[in-house]
Amino acid sequence: MDGGMKCVAEYNKLVKVEKVTATTLDAAGHVDKTAAASWATYGTAWCAVQSKGGREFWKVDLVAADVSHVWRTQYTTEAAAITPQMRIVWESKTYEVLSVIDIDLAHNEIEIQTRREL
Repeated sequence: MDGGMKCVAEYNKLVKVEKVTATTLDAAGHVDKTAAASWATYGTAWCAVQSKGGREFWKVDLVAADVSHVWRTQYTTEAAAITPQMRIVWESKTYEVLSVIDIDLAHNEIEIQTRREL
């Protein structure tokens, strides 16, 4: 997956998109998302990023974090197929995918909303 280079100055971060594999299971038989072996490369994309500053809020008695970073990339079928079961890796930092949006349903640009993983 190559997000293309609509504008080199705009899409200046080459990110790796990873998907979960079922190779590493925890004691309960669930996929261990903390194990590196549980992730495989889905593809790469050139992106622009905007930090959102993240905050925590109460949601139905659970603490949940807001979107911390928004990544934009040129529309491709591979980028449009990114799901919340995937993650973005950039400079050894991981970002949980929260939602993927085809901006204005125009098939020009994809917005990927993420939360920084600790």
